[in-house]
Amino acid sequence: MKRPTGVILLAVLSFAIAFHMLLAGLVLLGASFLPQITTLIFYLLGIISGCGSNILGALALMLQIPPNLFFIVEFLIAVLYAAVGFGLLKMQNWARRLVIALCIMELIMAAVGYAVPRFLLLRVGILGMAIDVAALVFLFKPKVKEVFETGAN
Repeated sequence: MKRPTGVILLAVLSFAIAFHMLLAGLVLLGASFLPQITTLIFYLLGIISGCGSNILGALALMLQIPPNLFFIVEFLIAVLYAAVGFGLLKMQNWARRLVIALCIMELIMAAVGYAVPRFLLLRVGILGMAIDVAALVFLFKPKVKEVFETGAN
């Protein structure tokens, strides 16, 4: 069977998120030197990614946690999303399941962020939530599920 176009779009989105996380981690390394510029860059990254803030970046700047620790976390997240992108392109069912889990987690965090004002940093933009819902609907389609289960290219 042929690889669905939506799978390619999700893989490209995974690679874009991986690049975004890696860039955010590198910006965090510069946080100790130029905090004002770092705050501006995180604001711009948040606008580009469709959400109001980058949770890890905001925490790093507010809590004065060493940027190296957050760089490591951002780097690991980038590796995870890159692996998911490659897994989607190879039509691996584990990648499909991981995307489903990540989308559900992000939607739950968004719901908590909008329901409880104290968790404002968990809010995700409407575009991000729409992408999560669209990805879930797509990945649960019987034909897409069948293609992943057979592992066809």
